[in-house]
Amino acid sequence: MQRIRILDAVRGFAVLLMVCYHLFFTFGSLFHFPFFLKTFLLIEPYAPPVISSLFIFACAYSCKLSSWKRGAKIFLCGLLLSFVTIFILPLLGMADEGIYFGILHFLGIAVLLSPLIFRLVKKIPNAVGVPLWIALAIGSRDLVNHGFFGVEIHDPFSSVNLLFPFGIYHGNFRSADYYPIFPYIFVFALACQIVQKIPTKNLPKFAYQKCCPPLEFLGRHAMIIYLLHQPGIYLLGLIFSLLS
Repeated sequence: MQRIRILDAVRGFAVLLMVCYHLFFTFGSLFHFPFFLKTFLLIEPYAPPVISSLFIFACAYSCKLSSWKRGAKIFLCGLLLSFVTIFILPLLGMADEGIYFGILHFLGIAVLLSPLIFRLVKKIPNAVGVPLWIALAIGSRDLVNHGFFGVEIHDPFSSVNLLFPFGIYHGNFRSADYYPIFPYIFVFALACQIVQKIPTKNLPKFAYQKCCPPLEFLGRHAMIIYLLHQPGIYLLGLIFSLLS
C-alpha cells in the first residue's frame, strides 16, 4: 500500500510538539532554568490536549490500515515505559515520574477496541455521533471530582486504586503521564466517527506527496522517539546544569 505521507507529517507534528513540551517541562520543572519554567507554565494548560488530540486522531485513522497486533505492541511499549519510570528513574533521583497509565497505554487499548468502535460509529449518523461523543467526553472528563455527568462514582477498590485505568482513583495516586480510558475513549470514538468515511485508498495526490520530510521522518519513527526522547532530554538538562 502506498504510504500516506500527510498522515506521517501530522503524527510527526504531534511528536515535535511533544518533544518541545517535555523539553520545557524537564528544563523548567526538574532543572529550574527560569526561561523554560516560565514558558512551561504558560503552555501547560494548552499543550497536552492539543498533542494528545493529534495523536488520537492520527491513531484512529491508522487503525483502518493496521491490525490488532499494533495495539498490543503499543500497550506493551506502555508497560515497558511504566517499568522504567516506576522502578528505574527513582534510582536516578527522579521520583514521582512514574507513568502508570499514559498515552501509550490508552492508545494500545483504543487500537485493540477499534474494530468494535468502528462497527458502532458506522451505525450512527455523524450529526448524532459527533455531539454524542463530545458530550460523553465532557461528562466523564473528571470522574474523581465530578462523577459521570454529576453522578458520583463509588470505587469498591479505593484502598488499592484498581480502577485508575478508568479515571477513578483515591488518595495520593499520581501518574506523570495520565490518559485514562474515560474520557479519552470517547475522544477516540469521536475521531473514529470523523475519519470513518475517509478512504484508505485513492486519496487525493497531495496525501501521498512529500509535504515536510522532517515531520514525515518523525512520524514514521514516532514510537522509538517517544520511548527515547525523555531520557535524552534529561541527559541534556543534567549536562547543562553541571556546566552552568
